[in-house]
Amino acid sequence: MRTPLFLMFALAACSAQMGATSGTGSGSGDPACATGTIVNPANGDCVQCLPGANDTCPTGQYCRADNVCSAGCDVANDCGMSASCCNHTCVDSSTLANCGSCGNTCAAGDFCDGTSCKAPTYPNFCANTTVYVVHDGIAADQTAADLMASTITANCPATVTVTTANQTDATLVDQTTGQPLAGAGVTYVMGGGPFANKPIKWLEQTQLATKIYFDAPDGIHYNWMKRGETAPVAQMVAASCSTHADQFITELVTDPMSGTLNLVGYGACNGARGTTAAAYYYANVILPNTASYPDSWYVFSWADTNNNTTPDAGDTFTVLAHGV
Repeated sequence: MRTPLFLMFALAACSAQMGATSGTGSGSGDPACATGTIVNPANGDCVQCLPGANDTCPTGQYCRADNVCSAGCDVANDCGMSASCCNHTCVDSSTLANCGSCGNTCAAGDFCDGTSCKAPTYPNFCANTTVYVVHDGIAADQTAADLMASTITANCPATVTVTTANQTDATLVDQTTGQPLAGAGVTYVMGGGPFANKPIKWLEQTQLATKIYFDAPDGIHYNWMKRGETAPVAQMVAASCSTHADQFITELVTDPMSGTLNLVGYGACNGARGTTAAAYYYANVILPNTASYPDSWYVFSWADTNNNTTPDAGDTFTVLAHGV
């Protein structure tokens, strides 16, 4: 079969120009190849495009793995890690809207561990492989957060990593709103209430994402309120607060915007005894026994039974309320 004369001229021109450019062309700006093609540095051939070199294709098209420009991606492998090809568009497949695959949307309140949707309950705490212990600048809160995270490596798979961070880190926390920013596959561990802790304030007061919130309407009663209900699920008279008694909450809650999972623990009374009690109880009782705590939130009372003013194994912890 004879090669058409016009094609012979085209191939000859391309080969001649190739030697002049040493195989370093890219896109229509290089005279070595026709518009819309580039030089393959591996062998000097004129090809339509190279995998991943999107700028070599016409606007609105994507360079497929088979070196063909097309309108968007063709298969998942075109998109790299943590992304899927959905309707010829590469999308992040570790989000609440596309968790693990195209269109796999997590139910309200659930989180995405990067591949599948999970309910924010204590048995699923270890599903995320990245944990940040987020400090808020208050010494007692930071000590509590550290304590809450202290038994994670012993009770979660070796793939789970724990890193200490500060809420002043703009890559982790929006410095204006307080929103947790890390997203899927990440859990924040935080001690202290919404007064000083920006992410907790975002979750509890701005987004109203927590199932339970703290309320002290008259300064006489400390109430733990459930969203949508008018009566508290648990209540403490402020006058009964002491270095030997407090109430506290531990809760897992998903940020509805970024998908970040958050472990929150804090007490009702001033003095941080309740926050310390929340941290102690989570680290030493809940996390080692998550199957016994299948819900997403718990309100407890703490009584300093051994009278040493420090929450520990010699004290009495009572579940006052719980739920999903």
